[in-house]
Amino acid sequence: MPSAVPLARRIAAYVAVLVGYLFYCYNFNVVDYVRPYLVSDYHFSLTQTANLSVAQNIGVTAGAFSWAAFVAWAGKRRAVGAIAASIGTLAILQALVTTFPLWFGVRGMMAAALGGYYVVATGLVVALFPVWIRGRLIALNSAMYPLSNILLGMLGGRLGDAHWHVLMWLGAIPLAVAPLAMLLVPRDLAEGDAVVPTKEEPGGWREMLSGRLRWITIGCILLSGIDFNAYQLFASFVTLYLKQSLHYDAVGVGKTVALLGSGSLIGGFGWAWLSDRYGRRSAASGYVLCAGAIAAFLYGGMTGDALNAIAVVFGVGLSCTSAWGVWFTELYPERLRPHGAALFHAGHIIAMAAPLFIAIFSPTLGLRGVMLCGGIVYLIGAAIWWALPETLGRNSP
Repeated sequence: MPSAVPLARRIAAYVAVLVGYLFYCYNFNVVDYVRPYLVSDYHFSLTQTANLSVAQNIGVTAGAFSWAAFVAWAGKRRAVGAIAASIGTLAILQALVTTFPLWFGVRGMMAAALGGYYVVATGLVVALFPVWIRGRLIALNSAMYPLSNILLGMLGGRLGDAHWHVLMWLGAIPLAVAPLAMLLVPRDLAEGDAVVPTKEEPGGWREMLSGRLRWITIGCILLSGIDFNAYQLFASFVTLYLKQSLHYDAVGVGKTVALLGSGSLIGGFGWAWLSDRYGRRSAASGYVLCAGAIAAFLYGGMTGDALNAIAVVFGVGLSCTSAWGVWFTELYPERLRPHGAALFHAGHIIAMAAPLFIAIFSPTLGLRGVMLCGGIVYLIGAAIWWALPETLGRNSP
């Protein structure tokens, strides 16, 4: 941490990066929100919209690891500017293209840039602030994800069906964030902040996949992949279900999505407290809550405020993964903790199963049947979560 840098400067730099983080999350979620318009206006098929998730999963996985090398080489100050500018530029391209092949390609490149922003934004929190405050700042970063859903719901409801393209153009805001972040991030973070391994250090990923740690590592990757798959099967199709099956207008869709995001925003801090108090595995109950909420959402026969209440419950359950940031790190010895934190991104590889499942089974199961499978996947995830070791209390290793 650059202790010589005034606190006000470090806070200002964090706020600028946090604004970029909001639109990092926004650009992840905007495709799910505009999915009905891609079908109706651009004539994408359901399978094609699902395949956009394939491009996103490949891109974010590759981007997280490749941009990490760039951050180490260029420094955090220049990297945050370059990555934010890339996101903004690709958002403009995404708003301009109208055919599926171009959308697929641009979406993959966008996801790669988004994966890089996670790496540099997290690294800046560690570099700018002392250890006793970092956890809460990372939690605030995570809160931007549901906040972006709230923003999408509010803007989408106000803009209506005729002006949905505006939502795509707003994804370019990181272009304005890029120079501001570079101006505010202290210069002494720009060079020489990479950690160079020594010959005495163990084998990194080889050690992660050896002995007792192998099963912990595989379990974490499976759990992360299950999360992404379950989300794609249900939450990614909520707007399409509301419009096609329940015939909601833009205002109704926007309200439901905003309330789902509100539940996730509130729940994230609650699950963090629960996991600190009762152990990391206690938050697995959030997945059980998700499964129940999905069944009620699809087959409870509810509409209006009752359906929106279920959306809030799902959002609360969804945010149980806020316990992972610390837990994935605590599961490993000190020398391997950076690798443990990176396992969250490894799940994107497994997440490519959801689009394949949708393509094969959607003609038979229908939209509602496919979405219900998301609840089943969440229950499998809860079982794996409980099978992994606890890191707090009497059961911790």
